[in-house]
Amino acid sequence: MTIDHFTDPHIDFYARYNTQKINALADRLLNTKTTPDFDVLVIAGDIGHYNDDNVYFLSLLAKHYKKVFVTWGNHDLYLLGNYKELYNYNSFNRLKDLKEKLQNIPNLTFLDGELVEYQGITFWGSGLWYEVASLSHWADYMNDVKYIFDRKEKYIFTLPYEWYPIEYRFNPYELYEREFKKIEKLDYADVIISHIPPINFGVSGDMGDNYYFVPYGEMIIERVKPKMWIFGHTHIKRDLKFRKTRLICNPLGYPDENREFKIESVEV
Repeated sequence: MTIDHFTDPHIDFYARYNTQKINALADRLLNTKTTPDFDVLVIAGDIGHYNDDNVYFLSLLAKHYKKVFVTWGNHDLYLLGNYKELYNYNSFNRLKDLKEKLQNIPNLTFLDGELVEYQGITFWGSGLWYEVASLSHWADYMNDVKYIFDRKEKYIFTLPYEWYPIEYRFNPYELYEREFKKIEKLDYADVIISHIPPINFGVSGDMGDNYYFVPYGEMIIERVKPKMWIFGHTHIKRDLKFRKTRLICNPLGYPDENREFKIESVEV
């Protein structure tokens, strides 16, 4: 099986609310392929900030592939502008809406903690979440604190939401535990797909490294022994072996990053 893969397209930085530009972006990415096979495509999160654009973009790619696997990233939870009101200040309402809309693409599977077999190969995926050691450091370091919300109540008159901690900001510890519970009992998978990387690559060289990996990744690799783990989030291209598991990250990223980007392929 040939798996094409990339991550972090952040499509609204290239084409926002514009189907012609989204078409052009999809064509541009597909034209970077160096293999003739259109078997399986994996995208490891951070599609973009707006669901309708994301669904349209993914539908264009899915037309070319037999099967597409997608999971979510932190930016796929962001609520910008009128999205706050649209999703009642709850980022997980936005995620639910994205999943429901993607069900209309028959050959696309959105992975949010599921194990799926396709042509004899097992795929497991979810966004996963990093561990926060210091709320104050995190609040100064990551935009997640500004744009991810988790209001539990039904709609009420909204108040200003400019500082952390406040009532409707999400709890990063709860999300960390919720994502860990999805993967902690996984005992087999050929391919793991997550947005957050499984090991610490030392991206920032300080406490900020905490926000770029899951601390239990090595444990999962040891137990599950996947053939490969495809991830995103760091916007740095990687392809290496770690304890016999191939770790792969192939980000498009923002327009000023990864200008030699191409859709990469791997055999499994």
